[in-house]
Amino acid sequence: MKKEKDFLNANENAKEAIKELMFDANKVKWLRKYQGLFKKVSIRPKGLPEIVNCNLNGITYCFIIEFHQEYKLVQHELTN
Repeated sequence: MKKEKDFLNANENAKEAIKELMFDANKVKWLRKYQGLFKKVSIRPKGLPEIVNCNLNGITYCFIIEFHQEYKLVQHELTN
């Protein structure tokens, strides 16, 4: 993501995903549904841990941060 429009859309989608997670007990389905968004907001430098891409021009997109954290938490819960 390199444009403000991309970050605004991802932030809004992240907000909706967080709301949906609160009311949907099927976490496997939720992970599948939002896998594309997770990949879109993640940076995967070779040989380094994955991080969230949530800043553009000094603006931090908080729903993207929260979504990324929740997604990783749900992944961890289901694999352990």
